[in-house]
Amino acid sequence: MFGFINRGLGKTADAIKNIAPKKKLKISKDELEDILLETDIEYELVEIILREIYTDEVSREQLESKLLTTLAYSDYKEPSDITPPCVDLIIGVNGAGKTTTIAKLAARYKNQGHSVILGASDTFRAAAIEQLTQWAVKLDVPIVSSKQGHDPSAVAYDAIDSAKAKGIEHVIIDTAGRLHTQTNLANELKKIVRICDKAHSGAPHRKILVLDGTQGSSAISQAKAFNDMIDIDGIIITKLDGTARGGSLFSIAYELKIPILYIGVGEQPEHLLVFDKYEFVTGLLDIIYYDEDEITPETTRLSEDDTIHVNFEEKMKRLHKHIYDDGFDVLSKHFVREQNTWNEYRFSKNEQSGYYEILERDGSVLRSYDLNQL
Repeated sequence: MFGFINRGLGKTADAIKNIAPKKKLKISKDELEDILLETDIEYELVEIILREIYTDEVSREQLESKLLTTLAYSDYKEPSDITPPCVDLIIGVNGAGKTTTIAKLAARYKNQGHSVILGASDTFRAAAIEQLTQWAVKLDVPIVSSKQGHDPSAVAYDAIDSAKAKGIEHVIIDTAGRLHTQTNLANELKKIVRICDKAHSGAPHRKILVLDGTQGSSAISQAKAFNDMIDIDGIIITKLDGTARGGSLFSIAYELKIPILYIGVGEQPEHLLVFDKYEFVTGLLDIIYYDEDEITPETTRLSEDDTIHVNFEEKMKRLHKHIYDDGFDVLSKHFVREQNTWNEYRFSKNEQSGYYEILERDGSVLRSYDLNQL
């Protein structure tokens, strides 16, 4: 259903299908536990999710609510009061995909019509300077670099200074992922942050940590170490197309409480995708549960006793239009967001009245819709 799953989480989907090869209306808590653990959600978080579900069998709606709760801190809004250039400081260990991610981010800015310059501040490795320079040539963007062993803070300063002089809108600065000791690395990163602010007040505007998705939940301790050093603003998770550990995103978001900005699902510049928690959760649920669109009288008998006779796709489209006209965006099957305030509300069917309702946090009805009257 979603390109996110098809392009980036195919192996995670395969892992889920090994546990639950057939879609269902409900699954047992034991089966759910196996699915969550198989996708590399940490056991402590699995226990929390299961503890908050009070029935022996788990519906799609129940699981969606719990999974979205674990991603509560993954939302991110771009800072709106930045005086250009906007400076991104990219952090992460060697091998996490930092250089490729910088190239993807630069390509994204270019495709949006913005100018960008790179700063090769990983002067610890000659190969890092060379690789970033190759990407700069390929993308046709300027780069500020120096020789191996030179002061990385000076490179960062010069990159920002060059951007200001030339009216360039974005600066992306690479950093070393390893020095002789962790203390040296921490001191270097802190110095780069200070020098960035000296070059341009408020910079770096985003300190972005790149994590290797193939490491799964084990990347959490690594992220905590970097966050302790310089307070990370956002995370990019790479290589998700090469791992069955896609569930680790829940553990990372829940444990770190830092927004997930993008995910990397391939080598090409266009393979950097904005992380959308609703799309992510819905895509995973579509692997486990039947979707309303898949339930038809001709094709589906969901149990020995009940045959589901529903086909209301057109009515649901009309319902979504009414919701939009009332000032809400439909985020998923069970959540909407008010257009003016960005407040999110629960959206569900009242089984007694048959009405579809937008609900306040206290359960009171904000809007009500009769599908049969649309």
